[in-house]
Amino acid sequence: MRELSHGICLLQPQDYRRMPWKNGLGMTTEIAVFPVDAGLDGKPFDWRVSLAEIETSCEFSRFPGYDRSILLSEGAGMELSFDSAPPQRIEQRYQPFNFTGEWQTYCRLLDGPVRDFNIMSARNKFVHTCEVMTSPSSIRWKSHSEILLVYCLDGSLYLEGLPDKQAEINTQQALILDKRNDNPMDKFLKMSALSKDMVAVIVKISNL
Repeated sequence: MRELSHGICLLQPQDYRRMPWKNGLGMTTEIAVFPVDAGLDGKPFDWRVSLAEIETSCEFSRFPGYDRSILLSEGAGMELSFDSAPPQRIEQRYQPFNFTGEWQTYCRLLDGPVRDFNIMSARNKFVHTCEVMTSPSSIRWKSHSEILLVYCLDGSLYLEGLPDKQAEINTQQALILDKRNDNPMDKFLKMSALSKDMVAVIVKISNL
């Protein structure tokens, strides 16, 4: 992890933690978690961002008390079946789908293994949003109340408008901005694509 300035950190793949799912049926690469010493078998997390690898059709781990978002990043797709909601077919890449950690969820692979990007936040404590950007755009960041995470799924990008620093983010790198303070002014960050294949996930996490 490299701190670009106070509250702004660039994460490399070697900073991530690879671990089994809570139910042991798959593997996850944990990109960021809060608190940083949280774990699936110990101190609970308030929020977590990760990449999951699904090799075979299987049941997802349950996370009671959490809201979840998932998007397909690699592979042909999957169909999720729930005990409390209609099934959801996920075969278009980079389209976030929200569901609830209490639901019993079974994943059926459509045509081979997939990887998916995941966000979880503790309900009644935090709320998160997720969107994917593939072209130059402006990111509105409520720096006084939001944690902002930019993860580059593919290609590379350049982020301007950061306090004291600009940043280049390449494939599998993540930039975390956590400079919450009493300044109520929103900031607008300019994201430029440095490659034609740029795909970035923008995650915003706010206290309730």
